[in-house]
Amino acid sequence: MNGLQSPGLAWSVHLARRNPRRAVVALLIGMAGSVAAAIGFHSNLLGGIALALVMASMSDYFLPVRNTLDESGIAKVGLLHRQRMQWPQVRRVIRDRLGVKLSPLSRPSRLEAYRGIYCWFSHDNENEVMAIITHYTSPEAAGGGDRPPVQLVSRRP
Repeated sequence: MNGLQSPGLAWSVHLARRNPRRAVVALLIGMAGSVAAAIGFHSNLLGGIALALVMASMSDYFLPVRNTLDESGIAKVGLLHRQRMQWPQVRRVIRDRLGVKLSPLSRPSRLEAYRGIYCWFSHDNENEVMAIITHYTSPEAAGGGDRPPVQLVSRRP
């Protein structure tokens, strides 16, 4: 990493701004679901709760998310959540064309969808993100200790 002692990077991703049409479609689907709930349960209150829950579940899409890579690990912060993972916890790095998932699981599992942290790349930082992750998950960064090797999986077309 060009002689840097502890490289780091912070960036924000706002997915709805990347694709406004998808944002409109997602919003319409959420609203249709809340209307269906209101009609089905004969309650505007339950329709409103359904809309709030759907929008909360899609908050990462509609609102900016801040990602940080530093010497201690990775952090992902949105309006409704905070996720943090220390580098020694990372067992697999799964890269695709849109982002990278850091997983605490050493092999593929059904639990993988619920464990770890997925970070979307910004428009121009893919190489830098991967270089920092590679730096911190390398055996040298672990100090040659008992840490098992981190697997790098690429799911790029």
